[in-house]
Amino acid sequence: MKLSSSDKCFACGKNNECGLKLAFDVKEGNAVSHFSLDEKFQGWKGIAHGGVVATILDEAMAWAVMSMGIKAVTVELSVKYRKPTPLNENLITVGEVKSVNRKIFRAHSKILNDEGMILAEANGVYMKLGVL
Repeated sequence: MKLSSSDKCFACGKNNECGLKLAFDVKEGNAVSHFSLDEKFQGWKGIAHGGVVATILDEAMAWAVMSMGIKAVTVELSVKYRKPTPLNENLITVGEVKSVNRKIFRAHSKILNDEGMILAEANGVYMKLGVL
Protein backbone atom coordinates (compact mmCIF):
# COMPACT_ATOMS: atom_id res chain seq x y z
CA MET A 1 0.00 0.00 0.00
CA LYS A 2 1.40 3.38 -0.99
CA LEU A 3 0.67 6.32 1.29
CA SER A 4 0.84 9.91 0.22
CA SER A 5 0.09 12.98 2.27
CA SER A 6 -3.03 14.92 1.52
CA ASP A 7 -3.97 18.51 2.10
CA LYS A 8 -7.54 17.15 2.32
CA CYS A 9 -6.89 15.04 5.46
CA PHE A 10 -9.81 15.56 7.87
CA ALA A 11 -7.47 15.99 10.84
CA CYS A 12 -4.51 17.97 9.49
CA GLY A 13 -5.36 18.98 5.93
CA LYS A 14 -5.13 22.70 5.31
CA ASN A 15 -7.55 22.51 2.36
CA ASN A 16 -10.36 20.53 3.96
CA GLU A 17 -13.01 23.13 4.73
CA CYS A 18 -14.80 20.66 7.04
CA GLY A 19 -11.61 19.50 8.76
CA LEU A 20 -9.84 20.18 12.03
CA LYS A 21 -6.75 21.76 10.38
CA LEU A 22 -4.48 20.61 13.21
CA ALA A 23 -0.86 21.79 12.95
CA PHE A 24 1.78 19.85 14.86
CA ASP A 25 5.18 20.76 16.25
CA VAL A 26 7.25 17.59 16.21
CA LYS A 27 10.47 16.32 17.73
CA GLU A 28 11.79 12.78 17.53
CA GLY A 29 8.91 10.62 18.81
CA ASN A 30 6.76 13.53 20.03
CA ALA A 31 4.04 15.75 18.55
CA VAL A 32 2.15 18.74 20.02
CA SER A 33 -0.76 20.74 18.63
CA HIS A 34 -2.58 23.76 20.08
CA PHE A 35 -6.17 24.02 18.84
CA SER A 36 -9.75 25.02 19.56
CA LEU A 37 -12.95 23.34 18.39
CA ASP A 38 -15.99 25.24 17.22
CA GLU A 39 -19.65 24.20 17.08
CA LYS A 40 -19.32 22.21 13.86
CA PHE A 41 -17.51 19.56 15.97
CA GLN A 42 -20.21 19.46 18.66
CA GLY A 43 -21.75 16.32 20.14
CA TRP A 44 -23.86 17.33 23.11
CA LYS A 45 -24.36 21.08 23.48
CA GLY A 46 -21.09 22.81 24.31
CA ILE A 47 -18.87 19.72 24.10
CA ALA A 48 -16.94 18.03 21.32
CA HIS A 49 -18.23 14.85 19.72
CA GLY A 50 -16.41 11.79 21.05
CA GLY A 51 -15.44 10.67 17.56
CA VAL A 52 -13.74 14.00 16.93
CA VAL A 53 -11.87 13.67 20.24
CA ALA A 54 -10.72 10.16 19.23
CA THR A 55 -9.59 11.50 15.84
CA ILE A 56 -7.44 14.18 17.50
CA LEU A 57 -5.84 11.65 19.84
CA ASP A 58 -5.12 9.27 16.94
CA GLU A 59 -3.65 12.08 14.85
CA ALA A 60 -1.30 13.18 17.67
CA MET A 61 0.08 9.65 17.95
CA ALA A 62 0.37 9.30 14.16
CA TRP A 63 2.37 12.53 13.96
CA ALA A 64 4.62 11.32 16.79
CA VAL A 65 5.36 8.20 14.74
CA MET A 66 5.85 10.26 11.55
CA SER A 67 8.34 12.48 13.41
CA MET A 68 10.62 9.43 13.35
CA GLY A 69 10.53 9.41 9.54
CA ILE A 70 8.05 6.52 9.37
CA LYS A 71 4.82 6.06 7.42
CA ALA A 72 2.40 4.00 9.50
CA VAL A 73 -1.27 3.17 9.85
CA THR A 74 -3.38 2.74 12.96
CA VAL A 75 -3.85 -0.89 13.98
CA GLU A 76 -5.50 -0.33 17.35
CA LEU A 77 -6.90 2.66 19.24
CA SER A 78 -8.14 2.73 22.82
CA VAL A 79 -9.64 5.98 24.16
CA LYS A 80 -10.45 7.01 27.70
CA TYR A 81 -12.72 10.04 28.04
CA ARG A 82 -11.98 11.64 31.42
CA LYS A 83 -13.91 14.93 31.17
CA PRO A 84 -16.07 16.51 28.46
CA THR A 85 -13.91 18.27 25.87
CA PRO A 86 -15.28 21.82 25.63
CA LEU A 87 -15.85 23.84 22.50
CA ASN A 88 -14.33 27.29 21.90
CA GLU A 89 -11.52 26.89 24.42
CA ASN A 90 -7.76 26.63 23.98
CA LEU A 91 -6.72 22.99 24.07
CA ILE A 92 -3.50 21.04 23.59
CA THR A 93 -2.92 17.53 22.31
CA VAL A 94 0.34 15.70 22.92
CA GLY A 95 1.40 12.44 21.28
CA GLU A 96 4.41 10.34 22.23
CA VAL A 97 5.91 7.12 20.90
CA LYS A 98 6.37 4.77 23.85
CA SER A 99 8.00 1.76 22.20
CA VAL A 100 9.18 0.40 18.87
CA ASN A 101 9.38 -3.27 18.00
CA ARG A 102 10.42 -3.81 14.37
CA LYS A 103 7.31 -2.69 12.46
CA ILE A 104 5.10 -1.96 15.48
CA PHE A 105 4.98 1.40 17.25
CA ARG A 106 3.08 1.87 20.52
CA ALA A 107 2.09 5.40 21.40
CA HIS A 108 0.13 7.47 23.91
CA SER A 109 -1.67 10.77 23.52
CA LYS A 110 -3.76 13.15 25.57
CA ILE A 111 -5.84 16.29 25.26
CA LEU A 112 -5.42 18.91 27.97
CA ASN A 113 -7.14 22.18 28.79
CA ASP A 114 -5.32 25.43 29.64
CA GLU A 115 -5.03 24.36 33.27
CA GLY A 116 -3.27 21.12 32.35
CA MET A 117 -6.24 18.89 33.18
CA ILE A 118 -6.38 15.73 31.07
CA LEU A 119 -9.71 15.64 29.24
CA ALA A 120 -9.09 12.49 27.21
CA GLU A 121 -6.23 10.13 26.53
CA ALA A 122 -5.48 7.21 24.26
CA ASN A 123 -3.13 4.37 23.57
CA GLY A 124 -2.49 3.27 20.03
CA VAL A 125 -0.66 0.70 18.00
CA TYR A 126 0.73 1.69 14.58
CA MET A 127 2.22 -0.53 11.88
CA LYS A 128 5.14 0.68 9.79
CA LEU A 129 4.52 0.76 6.05
CA GLY A 130 7.60 2.58 4.85
CA VAL A 131 10.03 5.41 5.37
CA LEU A 132 9.07 9.01 4.56
